[in-house]
Amino acid sequence: MPSALLSAGSVPGELAARVAAGPAFWADWVDDLDRGGLLEELLGRDAIERALKEAPGSGRYESALNAKMTLVCVLVACLFPGEGYDQVLARAFGIPGLRFWPGPVPAASALSQARERLGEHAVRRLFEIDAEAGDADLGLTAPWHGLEVTAIDGTTLELDRSDALACEFGSSSDAGRPLLRIVGHVRVASRRWIAAETGTYHQGENELADGLFWSLRGGMVNLADRGFPSMERYLAAAGTGADLVWRWKNGKDCLPARTLEVLPDGSELVVMRESGGMLARRRRASRDHAARRLPDTIARLVTFTILTRTLSGRRKTTRVRVLTTLLDHEEFPAREIAMLYAQRWQIEIAFLHLKAAVRGGCRELRGQSPALARQEAWGLLLIHNLVATAVARAAVQAGTSPKLIPFAPALALVRDRVTADACCPHCERRPFSAEDQVKALINDIARLPRHRAGRQRTSPRTAAERRDGHTENVSYTITIEKSNLPKWDVTLNT
Repeated sequence: MPSALLSAGSVPGELAARVAAGPAFWADWVDDLDRGGLLEELLGRDAIERALKEAPGSGRYESALNAKMTLVCVLVACLFPGEGYDQVLARAFGIPGLRFWPGPVPAASALSQARERLGEHAVRRLFEIDAEAGDADLGLTAPWHGLEVTAIDGTTLELDRSDALACEFGSSSDAGRPLLRIVGHVRVASRRWIAAETGTYHQGENELADGLFWSLRGGMVNLADRGFPSMERYLAAAGTGADLVWRWKNGKDCLPARTLEVLPDGSELVVMRESGGMLARRRRASRDHAARRLPDTIARLVTFTILTRTLSGRRKTTRVRVLTTLLDHEEFPAREIAMLYAQRWQIEIAFLHLKAAVRGGCRELRGQSPALARQEAWGLLLIHNLVATAVARAAVQAGTSPKLIPFAPALALVRDRVTADACCPHCERRPFSAEDQVKALINDIARLPRHRAGRQRTSPRTAAERRDGHTENVSYTITIEKSNLPKWDVTLNT
């Protein structure tokens, strides 16, 4: 008799009735029992087993909440963050392919202990396995000049008020909640995470971003805001083979460069040189007092202003300068680079989806220890990726852009489908096959009403602005300008 049936807890009378129903029904029932649930299908049938195998080992588990079941419970808890552990356990133990425990569903305290035994590494590894699939694998094939556009940025997640979390992660103020910092690398087209790093509030975004450079590679053009760049970091990222379009601060001494040549499109070839002060600070930070000066580097600087006009007559001018490794002004005109940099905002939208939709607005993470807080953060990132992947697949099917499909309704459809994809309490059968469930989900997402394409609006940014401001339609005018850098008139050091 198949092992699945031996562990299903069926009574002899039920088994006899199924045998009498004939071999076709018997085989169909066995296949239905052995099939994974919708979460497993969205991840890939062997992804959970692979993550548990490749992650560092953990402690012993009881029969009901083994490693796989605990990992599934963590994902269900992240998919339904507003529900208590009892509801999470009831949902998880109703998922097909997993409900082979003949006893009662474990108590909430058992899940807390099982999460501690599981730790963060298995959830992180599962996130990394899921993030391996590129946008091209999903059918999204509209790169910018043949390059995949990505962005790096950071945010924070609020944690529960406890001494352990406050001591580990820190906060922005004495009265504030502990904050876990996340820096992510996202694919702009689909808003799917490529990689991420978690850390404490007092760890700067720059420090965590350095741990993401392994995910940069040739064929990418990466966007980053003005808080990240330094000459050392720019050279390290460019050394991966990826192209960069990084914003630099406008201060006079913020960019260690001089103009070598003004190009026909208004951009400039510049030479970056590490000053004596920069070298001294880098030596102190690295504690390597023999560190050599960074080599002089040629880059391209695009300086432009953005004039914002609203219907009510408000005007605002913003000056932006970006440094890029794309030196060919004919293939990559300055205006196109300026317009490309606006795509950096897609990572801000991804963080908004993560925090407001997946986690829920104004909700702290439920983990009561540093390891559980990080475990939950990886779980939320993974759930965000699952939904973004489903949205991307639906967009390809519908022949549209993933950015035009609303994320929150897609997340609601995933939650509804996971809830509906449960075994019948009497016959242990699912309402649909696994393949049908995934197809039905993608079809439902593809039918969602679209965002309006080409709509440009601006909203108040700060709390003070929101008190007397409101969202308005807006137009933008980009003007390429000459920088105020001095001329280069010395010999290059290599």
